[in-house]
Amino acid sequence: MPEVATVPVKSATRSKINWTQGVAIVAMLLSYFGFDLPPEQQTVIVGAIGIVSALVTWVLRTWFNRTVTPSR
Repeated sequence: MPEVATVPVKSATRSKINWTQGVAIVAMLLSYFGFDLPPEQQTVIVGAIGIVSALVTWVLRTWFNRTVTPSR
């Protein structure tokens, strides 16, 4: 028989990881649609946003996450 554990669960709207990814999406869309930038600069900016958001997500998930994501 599998063991059952009671763990704290929080709403997805309070998730730091979801907010990090949402900000990254908005930043990427703004760099593409919101500003008149040359394609070379857009490439560098979008790449930097992707790398930084991935690193922040990794750090948050590894060291700052104490809850379990609920399954639906």
